[in-house]
Amino acid sequence: MIVRRVEEKDFEAFRRLFDQSILEYLQFLEQSNLSQNMKAPEEREEITRSGFNFYLEGGSTFAAEENGEVLGYVASQKVPSMHGVDLWIEYIVVQKEFRRRGIGLALLRKVIDYAACSNIDRVYAFINPENDPSMQLHSKAGLNIEDWKIAVFDAKQRWGSQSATAPK
Repeated sequence: MIVRRVEEKDFEAFRRLFDQSILEYLQFLEQSNLSQNMKAPEEREEITRSGFNFYLEGGSTFAAEENGEVLGYVASQKVPSMHGVDLWIEYIVVQKEFRRRGIGLALLRKVIDYAACSNIDRVYAFINPENDPSMQLHSKAGLNIEDWKIAVFDAKQRWGSQSATAPK
């Protein structure tokens, strides 16, 4: 297995893995009786070509590949902050049948190595506290897991896709 930067040729695998992970996550929420946090399937995000290009151009998104097949990826982006530059891990996805084989850990370590070589100050990830395997994986990779709450305002939901109704 190799871990490398995502390439243009990875779009379909990236999108397929993202879709699989979203469906799996929705099932997890439903089984965990956390359905109040679920979005309706028609409202959920999907990976578009421009969304993929954003990660492709950022240079901090990596794929795990074996025999020409993408087994998983970690999508992250550099974000300027008042402390310097941070790296936000947005998604880490491994095909279900390839989990528990060190692929997720290899992907996280690649991101951490990238951060160290790129003068990035901090690496962050949002983790559902109900997702024990993800918590264990991030901890094993060396990320300190803190009990943070996230406050989000979704302007698209409030004002719709037309920003003309937003306050000036």
